[in-house]
Amino acid sequence: MSTRAQLGVRHRQVRESILKLSVQEYAKIMDVRVPTIYSWESGRTAVPQNVLAMLEKNHGISSGWLLTGSGSPIIMREQASDTEQDKRSIMQRLEEHVSQIRELIEELKHHAPQVVAPVLRKKSDRGPRIPMLAIGVSAGTPTASDDTIEREIDLADMLLEHPESTYFIRVVGDSMTDAGISDGDTLIVDCAMQPRSGQVVIAKVYGELTVKRYLTVEGRPLLRAENRRYKDIAITADMDFSIVGVVRNCIKQL
Repeated sequence: MSTRAQLGVRHRQVRESILKLSVQEYAKIMDVRVPTIYSWESGRTAVPQNVLAMLEKNHGISSGWLLTGSGSPIIMREQASDTEQDKRSIMQRLEEHVSQIRELIEELKHHAPQVVAPVLRKKSDRGPRIPMLAIGVSAGTPTASDDTIEREIDLADMLLEHPESTYFIRVVGDSMTDAGISDGDTLIVDCAMQPRSGQVVIAKVYGELTVKRYLTVEGRPLLRAENRRYKDIAITADMDFSIVGVVRNCIKQL
């Protein structure tokens, strides 16, 4: 089950078991339409941060429990008391969270790949035909004579499945070196493909592009660098995150 779906299940438990409200009553309190409540509880859309904050402030429902499932769903009265010490504790946690986000964004900026250009190729277009030689290259110099040419190929036909949705992106940094992707390499990125666990993708995290391997571990999505110097990036329901495209090929300069 995805993180968003788990959040939806816990949100429904709060409405039904703790607040004891019908969908219609709850929608009225939250000032949203009934279909919006069903969308939150089914996991189709994430529960907004302002709703989590409202539940915590007005009803003592732990937003941490809603997001992670750990701890108690109810904040104890002494924890929820409006004292200066409590305010400082909440502000400290917020500052730590913001600091972690800033560190992540700075790291992403340092290794953000650069969009070189869209392919801009129509399926009706034809590029230069390059001979494919039907000989080995272990020794000697091949000669492109008629009897050595196996066929002629169009690199665009071979590399581009969705030309109108394909981009060239240049790699910056060393976070994917163990996958054979190095600083300065050019990636061919297909934005029309549906990403699957295990594929290398271009993702946008807090507005910054990054190239990482997309994985689902114990039902939870994450981005993993192919370099042990870098930590995994856990994807949470409240994170500004999207997958831009799937990396299909890597072009190197030798």
